[in-house]
Amino acid sequence: MKFSIIMCAKNSMPYILSSIESFRKQSFINKELIIVFSNSEDETKEYLKNIKDKNIKIFNYEGSIYSCLNFGITKAKGELIGILHSDDIFFSEDTLYKIAQVYKTNKCDIIYGDVAYSNKNNLLDIKRTWTNINLENKFDLPPHTGTFIHKKIYKRFKYNKNFSISGDTDYLINILKNNFHKFYIKNYITIMREGGASTIYSNFFRKFNEDIYIFKKHKLSILDYFRKIFSKLGQVIFVKEVKISKYHKKINEFSNIEFINLNDLNKYKGKIICALNLAFLSYNYKYRLRSHSYLFWADGIFSTYLLNKKKVPGRKFFEKFIKVINKKKLYDKIYIIGNLPKKSNDWLEKKLRSTFTHIDMPFGKITKLKKKVQNLKLSKNSLIIMTLPTPRQEIIGSHILKKNSSCNILCVGGAINMLSGHENRIPSYMNYLNLEWLWRLRFDTKRRLKRLIESGLIFAKISILNKNNIS
Repeated sequence: MKFSIIMCAKNSMPYILSSIESFRKQSFINKELIIVFSNSEDETKEYLKNIKDKNIKIFNYEGSIYSCLNFGITKAKGELIGILHSDDIFFSEDTLYKIAQVYKTNKCDIIYGDVAYSNKNNLLDIKRTWTNINLENKFDLPPHTGTFIHKKIYKRFKYNKNFSISGDTDYLINILKNNFHKFYIKNYITIMREGGASTIYSNFFRKFNEDIYIFKKHKLSILDYFRKIFSKLGQVIFVKEVKISKYHKKINEFSNIEFINLNDLNKYKGKIICALNLAFLSYNYKYRLRSHSYLFWADGIFSTYLLNKKKVPGRKFFEKFIKVINKKKLYDKIYIIGNLPKKSNDWLEKKLRSTFTHIDMPFGKITKLKKKVQNLKLSKNSLIIMTLPTPRQEIIGSHILKKNSSCNILCVGGAINMLSGHENRIPSYMNYLNLEWLWRLRFDTKRRLKRLIESGLIFAKISILNKNNIS
């Protein structure tokens, strides 16, 4: 027998890295992963097009989530079809093997099992668990990604593409009304990250309206719906213990925030190196910056108080960075892209042992800045140092990396200007009190104050919509 796993991907960075790896780690050999991706604002497309794996098939298809699922199913070759969202993982390396054993013994049409729900950014932090052996109530449904369905059923029933969130609810009610042979396997099938389309607060009313429509359509009462909702409270209050293994820890690392190790700088190719601080986190939410390409150093109040990382201001990190690249002679060519006053230019000429080329990029609209680097051709072993403010430097850096995939890009913002003396250095006591942001307002006040207010408001929104979201 063969498994076909369907995954729809849109703006899926960086969690899709863990999802794909959990498929690759499956001990069952006869399997395929069908990824249906839609055009994204992040680097999902760029990542997928570089995958070289005979068991992974990738298709571009523009449509709703449920029309994408229908399309992916038409490409499936396996007898049993499972759905794995691009931010979820299989629970263990043997998940598909265990389901295959059940199928071979029972020849069932639908196999379902338990599902654990984790923190959006940490698969090891389990928030609730779903277990329901008998599906004894008419409104009981197995979780979508905890269910494997025979291809013959998918040929007969399609997802209703008109639903935006609850099409899986409609589909499962539809097939479970029929006399198909179903089987419960007492194992966790997947870990689902909370914060998906069906769980975030901003989609609550849309999901509620779709759910009520679906329940009425299938002659289920509103009382049934609320009984179903309240049953989930028990999953949160009485969370069952989930044993965390080495597999979980390794898979979790694929989508984790990765901090740079300057001692291993020679190993990094095609990376964007930048500060992990309030500005990045906020604009990441707005512009979907973060991808598999990012490496960070800890900076700002966020790193100190929420990540328990020692704060390293950009200027100090850059001084260490220069020492490493000078000593190891890592780059053939160095480019400075952004604003570089004469005093900063002279300072760099003294500090860098390699010559550099400056490409002036004054502050401006992102579309204008992209056009300026559109035809930039770099050697494979190049370093680009961006001196633009966040998020411009990260956005332009990602744009450059798409055509120059083996370069490294370092985003240092105004650090060089402070090191060179073009801007006055922050007093040590203000740095100790984490008040560098206040000191920097003395220079270019209007722009920096605007960015501070905007990033603060965005981060506040993130905190309200999705607690602990640092994606």
